[in-house]
Amino acid sequence: MWIVCSAWDNWSEFTNHVMNLLREQSRTRPISPKEIERMVAIIHRKFSSIQMQLKQSTCEAVMILRSRFLDARRNFNKQATEVLNEYFYSHLSNPYPSEEAKEELAKKCGITVSQVSNWFGNKRIRYKKNIGKFQEEANLYAVKTAVDAANVSAQASQANSPATPNSGTEIGQLQS
Repeated sequence: MWIVCSAWDNWSEFTNHVMNLLREQSRTRPISPKEIERMVAIIHRKFSSIQMQLKQSTCEAVMILRSRFLDARRNFNKQATEVLNEYFYSHLSNPYPSEEAKEELAKKCGITVSQVSNWFGNKRIRYKKNIGKFQEEANLYAVKTAVDAANVSAQASQANSPATPNSGTEIGQLQS
């Protein structure tokens, strides 16, 4: 609004200045009142055009700034999404993490507790809407969890069992 008022004040001031100049010149050369009105109308059109351009460029600049800083949607990184999805699907019977769990997830993911809460709220809603599609995703996480558990179990059993000599080597030695 200030720009518009300022432009109007400037237009009035400039118009008065031009009219005074034209009146001064009319003493040395003939300038009719019609010609003065025509010049004022030209000045008015020019100022209106400039004012419109200023409004448009200001609006464009505001929209660009707004899209960059206010409306920009940012997704979490892949690792954070994986951590959140793993928790969600491993607690599918009760996908409501406690405050402590939210704090831990926030630290793991590098996001705020509020973002964790929003993510779970959105995930529960989307899950309920598209339960068939998300069932496949849940199955993938279940398989991944089972494979990870099997790998951990296999590594633990190998670490706990005593080393046994390779029986194939002994048979090869007996045959020779």
